Amino acid sequence: MSGAGPPALPELSREASELLAEARNEQITVRVVGSTAIHLHCAPAAAAMERAQRSGKDIDLIVRGGDRKRLREMIERRGYEIDRDLLVAMEGARFSFAHPSSAIELDVFVDRMEFCHTIDLTRRFELHPHTIPVEDLLLAKLQVHDFTRNDLLDAIVLLGTHPVLPGPSEAEEIDAGYIAALLARDWGFHHTVTANLVLVEETLAAAKAPLEPELSATAAERARVLTQAIENAEKSRGWRLRARIGERMQWWEDVDERVSTY
Repeated sequence: MSGAGPPALPELSREASELLAEARNEQITVRVVGSTAIHLHCAPAAAAMERAQRSGKDIDLIVRGGDRKRLREMIERRGYEIDRDLLVAMEGARFSFAHPSSAIELDVFVDRMEFCHTIDLTRRFELHPHTIPVEDLLLAKLQVHDFTRNDLLDAIVLLGTHPVLPGPSEAEEIDAGYIAALLARDWGFHHTVTANLVLVEETLAAAKAPLEPELSATAAERARVLTQAIENAEKSRGWRLRARIGERMQWWEDVDERVSTY
């Protein structure tokens, strides 16, 4: 690995774009997730992250299950080396790579992201040409049990740069109906997301986010709209039964630091 420090988000976004272009040429279905995806998703989000001096870490991808083998071959042709210990431990459900000269690391998920809570993307690859849909980008941040400053900042950027609407619309709008319906079937996922939305609102109310006041105010209002949509959704029987137990039973999956950070 290079000793120059981790790559910046613009550099990661350029490499991610090259990976996507090569994958398209080989008809491999893959999308970018995580902070690099937020930077890559649209110009307003990228600009907001750069103004907030959001640092980069690595590139996270999610690939359709049937394409995992060909994606691995493509990545290795680009000079990346696979983490064989993780390959064995995850039994093909997750891959990790590092480039010996650029210091860029890649994490690759297959069909779903399994962290504190699981987000299944098997039916959502076609909704955006480069990244997972914006509401899934937001959920990937809000599902973290130990919400970090970077998770918080990324969630605020997404809310500040994307309108929250009640149902499916354009690729640059957050579908509150999709999020609410998903959480209405899973009390634990609901509990984590709504707690983190409270932290988003509290941070913005205290003016502790390193973003301009207009974007912060917009993000706060959209967080409230999303929270209301989540609370208004009719809950499943399983959700109601699990709610009776509440916090007496752990409601999230434990993940180690390497797996949980993206």
